[in-house]
Amino acid sequence: MINKMALTTGQQRTTETDQWCRVWRGVIARTIQDWLSSPLRAKREAERYLFENSVDLSSVCELAGVNIVRLRACLEKVRGKTLLDLVPVAQ
Repeated sequence: MINKMALTTGQQRTTETDQWCRVWRGVIARTIQDWLSSPLRAKREAERYLFENSVDLSSVCELAGVNIVRLRACLEKVRGKTLLDLVPVAQ
């Protein structure tokens, strides 16, 4: 995949990169959703993934174009709250 992206040029490269970026952002979004609203086991696994330093999360954030420090700062603000607690904030 990386070789293919490196060999493409111009608009095609941008389009492929954008598509992969969206895929990885979806992975992050799904993990956050699990962390906020899943049963306890999935919630704990998601929290561990989001807050423990790992090469995996760092790579996913880099591929998604997400700053991991800023992501965690935002997540810290909602840590300990439920999804229902956050709905008024989102509106």
